[in-house]
Amino acid sequence: MVCAGTEHPGRQYYAKRAGAAASRLRLHCRSRLRAGAETYPWTDPSKKLPMSVHAIHRSPRLLTASTRGRYLPALLGGGAAALSALVLAACSTASVPPAQVDREAVARYRDAGYPMPAAAAIETHRISGPVSGAPWSISLTRPADHANRALIVFLPSLGEADNAPNHWIELWSHAGYAVMSIQPLPDDAQVWATQEARSGDFERVARARFAANLMADRLARLSALLTEIRQRSLRGEPGLEGLDWAHLGLAGADLGAFAVQTIAARQPPDLASTSLPLTPLAYVAISPYAVRGAPAVGPEAVAHAPVLMISARDDIDAYGVITDTTLRRLAFDRLGNGDDYYLELGSATHRWLCGLVEPPPGEATTHRTTAFENDRAGKRGLKGGQADTMAPVGDEDDQTQDKRARNAASRAEAEKARGRAMTHVALSEVSFTAISLAFLDAYVREEPRARSWLTNSAAKWLQDGDRLKHR
Repeated sequence: MVCAGTEHPGRQYYAKRAGAAASRLRLHCRSRLRAGAETYPWTDPSKKLPMSVHAIHRSPRLLTASTRGRYLPALLGGGAAALSALVLAACSTASVPPAQVDREAVARYRDAGYPMPAAAAIETHRISGPVSGAPWSISLTRPADHANRALIVFLPSLGEADNAPNHWIELWSHAGYAVMSIQPLPDDAQVWATQEARSGDFERVARARFAANLMADRLARLSALLTEIRQRSLRGEPGLEGLDWAHLGLAGADLGAFAVQTIAARQPPDLASTSLPLTPLAYVAISPYAVRGAPAVGPEAVAHAPVLMISARDDIDAYGVITDTTLRRLAFDRLGNGDDYYLELGSATHRWLCGLVEPPPGEATTHRTTAFENDRAGKRGLKGGQADTMAPVGDEDDQTQDKRARNAASRAEAEKARGRAMTHVALSEVSFTAISLAFLDAYVREEPRARSWLTNSAAKWLQDGDRLKHR
């Protein structure tokens, strides 16, 4: 006789119902059975049970603290029949295998896509200083070898500081880029600490940060910061040395994407008027921003460098600024006709797309297997994260074997569905990483092989539900 599974959810249930004695009893019986024992050498067969083994199995609460000292040795001494009955009861609520990512499928998908370099060891530096008397800080994540590296300036999403953990910053750095995270206006990072935000009016607070007058202030501040940082870097300041300012990309998410879009649509004379000290070779806008009713974009607004926009069909922010996902595609359509790309994932939340490890205010926190896996598993009907496979499925006294079997099958199916959702998230991460790295390699590092793959192979390689538009 073999007991299915290495753990059983009934153990916690019985511990609550009958105390530690019943739980230890089942564990002990199981271990003895696995060891091939049918009786116990210390059993006293002469002791009698005043109640049947079956009754104790059906109502473990009868095995109380006052009686277990008398009944436990005799119960364990009941021979093979008692052991079989006990183990059957212990196994009646066998554990459901937890949801897992199909790592083989993810590896096959990754290997068939854009060839990625071996992950480099990385390190992060916090750099600060005054600009016109106002203190500032930026975070620079780069390969630990401090070799000369192409640079990506990253503008975080609304409510995120420069040093907020970000998944995409880490991935791009592991691929050999130096990534500098800058939040130009301190109020953009501290917006959720304002009195208005505490009142719960997140939409009004967020929309105010997307206003045109604040964007002008944001770009002016960014220009001042980049001017000072670049000067210090060219002087060889420790931590800022080895940055290749001639090969620069500008990326951003959410509010940062809006700033990237604003800069990308300006021609070099306009950039000079804002004192931007450099001209990026490529732009990445994650969860781009647009509003309906804006004036049509003429040829003069065509981006002066290639743009990659990344979104998803369910890319809606938690604070209510974008509630219509077609606005993301509208942002791309308004770029005009340039060498631009639009990656639309089949399903991904706004927070996941922005690379955030922690959710912004207004979006519920869920238990996550990683920073990203349960984000979409909750959206697919498994709210709150993984199902509690240790929870009781009913009253042991009146629940039938059929009900227990149906509940176990239901839990197993739920875990399988969650595993499929987790696998889809992992595949989406591969899509995001491969397309963004190929784009950066093609236009920032100016590698012909990357441009060839992006143009000829990327769209055909993407998993079902993801699509890449190029014009």
